[in-house]
Amino acid sequence: MAYQLAVFVENKPGRLARVTELLAEATINVRAVTIADARDFGLVKVIVDKPGEALDVLEQDGFTVKRQEVLAVGVEDEPGGLHTVLKTLADHGLNVKDAYGFIEESRCRAILILEVEDFQKALSTVEKAGIRSLEDELYQL
Repeated sequence: MAYQLAVFVENKPGRLARVTELLAEATINVRAVTIADARDFGLVKVIVDKPGEALDVLEQDGFTVKRQEVLAVGVEDEPGGLHTVLKTLADHGLNVKDAYGFIEESRCRAILILEVEDFQKALSTVEKAGIRSLEDELYQL
C-alpha cells in the first residue's frame, strides 16, 4: 500500500523548515509534497521513501502526523491522462477527496496521488481499467 504523511505545521517561519530538517537528518527522501494553508496552521502532505521512519521522527519532535493510505497511479504524460483516471473513478461512484501529482520524465509518465473515499474499491477499479497502480514502486521513484 502507498502512504502519505499529513503533518500539521504551525504557520510561522521555520516550522516547515524544521520538518524538512528532521527528514534530511534521518536520510529520508521527499518524493512529493503539497501544502495547504489554514490560517494559523498548514497541512503538509508528503510522500517520502520511508514513511514509517518519517512518522516516528516527526512525532518524536512533537509534530502531529497522520499516515494516510493513498492511491498512487502512473499514466502516460499526455493530454487526457488525468481525465482517464478521474472518469474511471467517477463512473464507478468513487469520489476523489484530494489529489496532486508529478512527472517522472525518464519514463514519460505522470504519477498521480489520490485520496479516495473507498481505497480498496478504487484500487480494484483502476486496475480493472488497465491503469497501473504504483503501491510498492512509489517509494523507489
